Amino acid sequence: MAIPQEAASGIDATWTSYGGASGALGASTTATECDPNGLGCFRTFENANIYWTSAFGALPVWGANLAAYRNFGLQAGGLRYPTGAESCGLRDGGCTQNFQGGQLYWSPATGSNPVWGAIGTTWRARGGPSGSLGYPTQTENCWSGGCQQWFENGSLSWTPDSGPKLYISPSGYCEAINRGSVNYGTGGAQRVTFEIAEQYGISPVTSVTCVKSAGRYVYEWSTWAQAGASGFARPGVASGPTINMFSPTGSFTVTDAFGLGNPGTALSYTTLNPYSRWGGRLNANYNKYFESSADIFPDENMWYFATRPAHDYRQGVVINYNRPPDSGITMDAGFAIFLHANRYPSWGCIAMNESDVVRFMTNSVPGDRIVMGVVADVFR
Repeated sequence: MAIPQEAASGIDATWTSYGGASGALGASTTATECDPNGLGCFRTFENANIYWTSAFGALPVWGANLAAYRNFGLQAGGLRYPTGAESCGLRDGGCTQNFQGGQLYWSPATGSNPVWGAIGTTWRARGGPSGSLGYPTQTENCWSGGCQQWFENGSLSWTPDSGPKLYISPSGYCEAINRGSVNYGTGGAQRVTFEIAEQYGISPVTSVTCVKSAGRYVYEWSTWAQAGASGFARPGVASGPTINMFSPTGSFTVTDAFGLGNPGTALSYTTLNPYSRWGGRLNANYNKYFESSADIFPDENMWYFATRPAHDYRQGVVINYNRPPDSGITMDAGFAIFLHANRYPSWGCIAMNESDVVRFMTNSVPGDRIVMGVVADVFR
């Protein structure tokens, strides 16, 4: 088809602006061509292609982005024509370029990969390359029921029924702190432990501990745990009475521990005895340790839970939800949120194997943090 004058002159002007034959694009290797459907025109150069459309003018595609663009069929593929020039200065020296059908993102560590559609929209809303997932490491893979794409620190999947679903790899939790892509403050704690569920209404959680080293958080260890049998309460919503079986969402310090014998923790440790109680009644003892010979529900008989066959409280750590030093105490907002033994869906606590509780305790110092909730709420 005939070459529109504005296409030829636009491509010439862009080529000249990059230094002509001695510039970054190099010499022309083909004449200007146009697609028979009239959507746009292009010309090939030694180091780049220049694409022209009436809507966006003449724009170069080069380097790793051009190689990826070729892999996806150039302008005839899913990305279609470029809508902007390559833009750099992203995290870790990365670059991006926009196209009609999506974007290409490049970094030295990951190369160039496209994002588009619902997964691309969700990823950008969560901070793009500066968010918890980081740069894409491959293209989206689809099947009859949905699609999934992998990134540096996890993946996004999408189905028509459930929409986007976020997965963060355990090491990605720690990188999220470094990037500022955790929605809850960690207060510069030496250790931060995440207790993360995949969605609402379920109790299984991934427990990941990150430790500060040379000013950055790095992965230390991880295990499986259980939250409340009802899952996590939504952000800003109180966990409420333990009979509701919700765990709270947020970031909480740890300062105190308890059990049948100190395993060597630096936390303030209370050795339980037959009179050990935790206040659940709406009085001066609410959400506090106290001792009494009375056993009145909903106060918790800690000795019973420590010595029964399940040994829930043989070792435990107080999560400072709805209590000092993190906050004042609000009556009926929730009490007795612990990290304890007996990995079984709880009444709002985080429950894991006793050996994991002991490991947590012996590594912890007052002021360490537990960040807990559903993955899509905790991470950007």
